[in-house]
Amino acid sequence: MDPQTLANLSPQQQQMLMQKMQDEVASAQMQDLVQNVTEKCHKKCAGTSGSQLDKREQGCYSMCMDRYTDTMQAVTQALQARNNR
Repeated sequence: MDPQTLANLSPQQQQMLMQKMQDEVASAQMQDLVQNVTEKCHKKCAGTSGSQLDKREQGCYSMCMDRYTDTMQAVTQALQARNNR
């Protein structure tokens, strides 16, 4: 969208457009996160039991995803704290 078109929108329309863009970015980031976690945890955990995960691999996946989620949460909180300064 060019700046002239954006300038012709009402403040409410501009805010709605910004919210839509933020939602789309958040959705793309979530998709990337899920893909990255899946790839990293698969490389780390899968491959020894054939086409199905055994109990060890299932536990490994669970721990891997938990660690990844905890790390992302800690990073997000640190960035938010830094931005609030």
